[in-house]
Amino acid sequence: MHINDLPLEILHSILERATEANKKEGVTWTYGLSHVNSSAASSPVSKPVRSVRGLVSADSLRWDSTAAIRRVCHVWHDWGLHHGLRDIYVRRQPGSERWAELAVKRKTYDIYELIDRPTGCAVYRDPYQDLKNTVQLFVDYPQVTDNVQRVWFHSFYTPNAEALIFKMLQSCRYLSSITVPWTVLRHGSVIDWLHLLGIANKGDMPVQALEFHAVCLPEALAADPEINIDRQALLDPRVNFSNLKRLKFRGNTTLLPVNDNDLFMIAQTANNLEQFHITSMSTVTINGVMAIVKAAQQTLQLLDHSPRADDGFRHPNPGMLPPTDHACEILARCTQLRDLSVSLPSMCADLFSRDNVRWRGELQVRALSLCDETCPPSRCSSYTSLVNKQNSFFLDAHGKRVRALKRLLETARALTKAHERQRKRLDVELFFAGCIFDPAEYRVHGDFSVTELLSYGHWPESKQASGKGPYGSTGLYAKEEGEWDWVNEQEYLRALEVGWISIQSRLD
Repeated sequence: MHINDLPLEILHSILERATEANKKEGVTWTYGLSHVNSSAASSPVSKPVRSVRGLVSADSLRWDSTAAIRRVCHVWHDWGLHHGLRDIYVRRQPGSERWAELAVKRKTYDIYELIDRPTGCAVYRDPYQDLKNTVQLFVDYPQVTDNVQRVWFHSFYTPNAEALIFKMLQSCRYLSSITVPWTVLRHGSVIDWLHLLGIANKGDMPVQALEFHAVCLPEALAADPEINIDRQALLDPRVNFSNLKRLKFRGNTTLLPVNDNDLFMIAQTANNLEQFHITSMSTVTINGVMAIVKAAQQTLQLLDHSPRADDGFRHPNPGMLPPTDHACEILARCTQLRDLSVSLPSMCADLFSRDNVRWRGELQVRALSLCDETCPPSRCSSYTSLVNKQNSFFLDAHGKRVRALKRLLETARALTKAHERQRKRLDVELFFAGCIFDPAEYRVHGDFSVTELLSYGHWPESKQASGKGPYGSTGLYAKEEGEWDWVNEQEYLRALEVGWISIQSRLD
C-alpha cells in the first residue's frame, strides 16, 4: 500500500510530525557580529566576535521544515505549500544594519560557524525588501496565494508601503485573519477596504478576524504630510463589517488615533462580532466600546476592554455614557457573552442580576465609581436650612453608596454560587476604590496603611499578606505602592461605615 493511499487525516498527521522533527533539527537561530568597525563599508571587522542575533521567525521555521517534503511528489508539495504559507508575517527590517557575511540559505550556517576569522561590513538593506519580495512572489505565482489564510504586517506606516500591503491583500482571496497598522484605517481607499474585508468580488472569502496595531511614531515621520491624511473610507456604505467575527485594537498613538467616531461607524454593520478586544488604547472611551457591544449584543462571546497606556499599566478614565445607556444592564443582556474584562465609569448590582448569563472563568470589572442615583439637594431660600439639608444629603449619599456596594458584592457572590451549583467556575474580581474585591472569598485586597492611621490603630482587627497587587492584578506599577494586605469584607465595610474609607458615586 502506497503511503499516499492512506486516509488524508493519517497522511496529514504523518507529515505534521515530520515537520516538527525538521524544526528541531533545523537552524533556529541566526548569526551576527559584534565590535564592527565603523569606518568604510568595505573595511574588515576589527577583532570580530561572533554572536547570536536572535531566533529565526516562526514562519521561516515552518517554511524550512517543509523544504524536503515539497520535493517528494506533487501531493506532498501541495501540502507543504499549504503548511508553509498558511500564516505569513511580514516585518519592516531596519535599514543600514550591520550584517555578517552569511549565506542566504540558513542550512549553511554550520559552515559559517567553522570560519576562524569572520568578516562583515556595513550593508544597507531596503527595509521594505521583504514586503516587495512577497508581493512579487504572489504576482509571479498567483496559484500559491490560495494557501494563505492569515497575514500579519508590522511597522509599515507610509502610503507607499501600504499600497504594497493592499496589493498583496488583493491577490489573497481566502484570507481569514489580517493584522495591519492602524494607519491603514486612515490611508486606505474604499476599494482598498473592500479588498481588505474580502467583499470586493463574489468569489472572495470574507475576512473574519481583523486587528489594528497602533504605535507612537518618531516626530520626523509623524510630521510627514503624506502620513497625516484621512480618506475616511468608513463613511462609505459599501464598507461592511457584518462578516467579521473578531475585531481587535491594540496600542496607543498620538497620530490620527482610533477614536469613538471610528467605532460608531464600524458598529453600524458589525452586528455579528463574537470577540472584541481593545487593549492599551486610551483614545477610545466607553461610548465607542458600548456602541460595538450593543451592535453585537446577540452574538458577542468575548469582551476585553483594558484601556491601558503604553507608558504604564495605569488605566485612564474610561469616559462617561449618556444617561439613557446603563453599561451594567447592556452587558447583562449579552446572551452569548462568556469572557469579560472591562473598564467602566461605574458599576452596580445590575451587572450580576441575571442568573442566565454564560460567564465563565475569570471575570474582571474595573470601575471608578458606583451607579447610585443620588440627586443633588434642592435650592432653599434659607442658608441655614440649606446647610442642614446639604449635611443630611451627604450623610444619606454616603449611606446609599455603602448599601450599593453591599448589594454589588452580594449579587456577585450569589451569581458565583449559582454557577457552582451548575458545576461551572466563575471567579469575579472587582477593581474599585484602589482595592480588589473577591466576593466569593469575602476578601478585599489593598494598601490599608492610611486607614490604619486614621483609625489610630484600631482597624483592622486582623489582616494578612496579599498575593495580589500592587503589580499585575491591579494594573499598577509597584513604584508608588508598598506590599498589599487583605482584610475580611465585613472589616472593610465597618471601616467604610465609620468614615475611615471613602468611596465615590457616579455624580461625585
